[in-house]
Amino acid sequence: MSRVTDYDSIAAGYDLRYRNYDYGEIKNALESFLGAGALDRILEAGCGTGYWLRAVANRARSVVGLDRSAEMITRARGSGAALVRGRAEAFPLAGGSVDRILCINALHHFSDRERFLEECFRVLKPGGGFFAVGLDPHAERDSWWIYDYFPETRDIDLRRYPAVRDIRSALVGAGFSWCESFEVQVFEHTIPASRAFERGLVDRSFSSQLTVLSHDEFAAGVARIRDAMRQRKDEGGELQLASELHLFAVTGWM
Repeated sequence: MSRVTDYDSIAAGYDLRYRNYDYGEIKNALESFLGAGALDRILEAGCGTGYWLRAVANRARSVVGLDRSAEMITRARGSGAALVRGRAEAFPLAGGSVDRILCINALHHFSDRERFLEECFRVLKPGGGFFAVGLDPHAERDSWWIYDYFPETRDIDLRRYPAVRDIRSALVGAGFSWCESFEVQVFEHTIPASRAFERGLVDRSFSSQLTVLSHDEFAAGVARIRDAMRQRKDEGGELQLASELHLFAVTGWM
């Protein structure tokens, strides 16, 4: 079964992730990717609420954010970017008009990744670059309370996330001359389950992994957490929800 995230329905709570996690290493890698020189245009595909648009607002004469979700686009207003509602597989931009393309935690949502990368190749200028960040569940390096208590999410992620090596291959297939990948950041967190509920982390809007679950699947996972909380309390302790997530960056150059 295909699982599609309805971002219009979760836009209001999307930025909770940025209040709970430090994305400093990704920001450093992004700065390195952009380089020190003046840029004319930066495009972010899958810009969401505009967090990364704001991070690069002063790095180019023009910054463009594209997203399919009307609610996400609405919340990205004020980022200083030109905002476009549309599909990542069909940029409304002229060929050879972009210096850098960003795609941060969004690639797994695109229905036709090969077409998206072909579009990136089309709109990038000679010497332009592509920068993507995301999980790679195929590397089997992640441990996550969401996978533990909502077991359907692991198989869903294996289907919708491409392996890093496959992204590199697809970039070369699209025409990019040089591609590389590296582990860009590791999120290691542990939080008491009771506090996770209080902060809204056990909510369908917290991550796309939870959003794509059916009502029954999500309810069953919440029940597993609450059962484990009661058992741990009976033992004299408190349940902790632990995460160790490895994010990878992939760059491609014209």
